[in-house]
Amino acid sequence: MKKYLISDYVTTMDVIKTSAEYNQRERNRFKENKHDLKSTVFKYYFYEGYFDNAGLSKEDLRFIGAGFSPIKATPMGVEYTVFTVHHIKPLSCSGETLPSNLIPLPRKFHEFIHEKIIDPQIKNLKTGETATIIGVPDFTKIPLETMMDTDFRIQYYKYLVDTYRMIPPHLINKHTNEIRKRLFAEWYTRNFGNIH
Repeated sequence: MKKYLISDYVTTMDVIKTSAEYNQRERNRFKENKHDLKSTVFKYYFYEGYFDNAGLSKEDLRFIGAGFSPIKATPMGVEYTVFTVHHIKPLSCSGETLPSNLIPLPRKFHEFIHEKIIDPQIKNLKTGETATIIGVPDFTKIPLETMMDTDFRIQYYKYLVDTYRMIPPHLINKHTNEIRKRLFAEWYTRNFGNIH
């Protein structure tokens, strides 16, 4: 397993929760222009060399250069796009649907940062409230090949749990401290090995 110094890749982001109307308007803008936006973003990052050295085939690179994500299939035969476009500043926190706020990410890493990092920290914000999101990836420092590595995601999440105590809510919401500690220890061991 390749070891990463995760602290080098982590930053924070100051956000302000925007109204549901703003959020919906931006989501609609994104949906209406999704193909053109994705195509523009893929082409821009392709010509900037973002996809170089990521272990992609010539066919995959040709596809990306044309403005599309390569398509793969799971062992069960379900097709999925390898890359998706991520809003760097979330739509619900004044993020805009502009190429400057969009970056192509491996689909699995995109799901990971939303499920484990961003969404849990902003879901309870009220309109107009500000917050500093911790543990956000610093995309200026993480190479694409690193984001595509499963080991990186595991080590990244372990770093967040160890440093910021970012753990699944269902482990926090149990009745007693003893139950919480036991469930946390079991969950941690299952995901990261023995607690040190």
